[in-house]
Amino acid sequence: MNKIVKIWFLIFYFLVINLASASNIADRIAATVGDEIILESELTEGVEFLKMMHQSPASDSELKLQVLDEMIKNRLILDQAKRETVDVSRNEIEDEVEKNIQALRQKFNDEQEFQNALVKEGINERILRERYRTDIRKRLVSQKLMMKKGLTTINITPTEIKKFYDANKDSVARQPGQVTLAHILFIVKPSTQAEENGQKKISEIYDIILRGGDFEEVAKSFSEDQLTKDRGGYLGKIKTDLLQPEVQAVVSNMKTGEVSQPFRSRNGYEIIKVISSKGENIELSHIMVKVQISRDDTLQTKKTAQKIRANLIKGANFDSIVKIYSDDPLTKDSSGYLGQFYIFGLQEPFRSAIQSLSQGNVSEPVLSEHGYHLIKVVQKQEEKILDLTEIQDEIRNYLYEDHLKERLENYIEKVAKTTYIEKHIE
Repeated sequence: MNKIVKIWFLIFYFLVINLASASNIADRIAATVGDEIILESELTEGVEFLKMMHQSPASDSELKLQVLDEMIKNRLILDQAKRETVDVSRNEIEDEVEKNIQALRQKFNDEQEFQNALVKEGINERILRERYRTDIRKRLVSQKLMMKKGLTTINITPTEIKKFYDANKDSVARQPGQVTLAHILFIVKPSTQAEENGQKKISEIYDIILRGGDFEEVAKSFSEDQLTKDRGGYLGKIKTDLLQPEVQAVVSNMKTGEVSQPFRSRNGYEIIKVISSKGENIELSHIMVKVQISRDDTLQTKKTAQKIRANLIKGANFDSIVKIYSDDPLTKDSSGYLGQFYIFGLQEPFRSAIQSLSQGNVSEPVLSEHGYHLIKVVQKQEEKILDLTEIQDEIRNYLYEDHLKERLENYIEKVAKTTYIEKHIE
């Protein structure tokens, strides 16, 4: 039931935005509704705005027809509102504008990401507010018209609610199982000997470069990155924010033509050469010496994880163990907390690992691409079917919106029969 969307919210998204100037003679007419016209620029902006607001599997041509149909419907409603002298106050509009701006903000991780999305769409917050303002006025006018015509007075009976519940409870009343997880991560690390061998080899390669060796030729001879070796270590032009953090840290203060000292990256030891740097893009070559992880390294890490689990079962404090042993920097200082998840949505091997665990239990070591995990089930709620009393308000709202939508469609159909409508695009 949490997917139910109010009909007025749907109407809002399909309303025309930022009306284009009718004086633009190059702007084609997309449709005629009575004495009003819908310009193709309005339609295009409506489609783009809809795409920005939420993902849709429909193609642009399909979206265009959907949006045009909704724009025609709303022109019909607004025309009727004008005839019925229905209007709304500025305060009503501004309150709704603020609510919608804040709701949109919450779709992004932070304010900067929100502002970047606006820039990407070629607008700023002032323009966005104006678009909302135009549309919200139309939406509120539509609401008041529907109320004036008595179309919003709908009585949903207990019998109707129970009938819907009985017919659909396996889908709408099913509450998926949820689990709150924490973990301890043990990254599989190379042996001390492998690290020392890698350090020795990269130092020898760096010494060759310091003595005048050509970087590209040295890369061809000694680099262990098979994808770039034959190109003299050439990595290409890359956006700096896509580089691994340890590489970003090295190249951030380097100049064109400069060669870095050897440094440890996640795959081994590297030497970086900056070929060029312009704006957000940087052109790089590198030489890599891999530090291989052996089967013994993997087995040793698993044994360590098993030993820690045994201590936890004997009563060791999970939070303390996380701080001492976990290799996950993002959760180490928050008791290993990973978050709350729907059980059906967990990726393998985690779903299988916690399926039979009770609340408070810790899994056997689970191997992922990051290493071995000990997963603790902090809280667990099994899947269940909600009873009628727990979900009756949501069912009532759903049935109300369903009836309202049907009345709205019937009303628009009635108005359309007495209004000249012509689409000028296919």
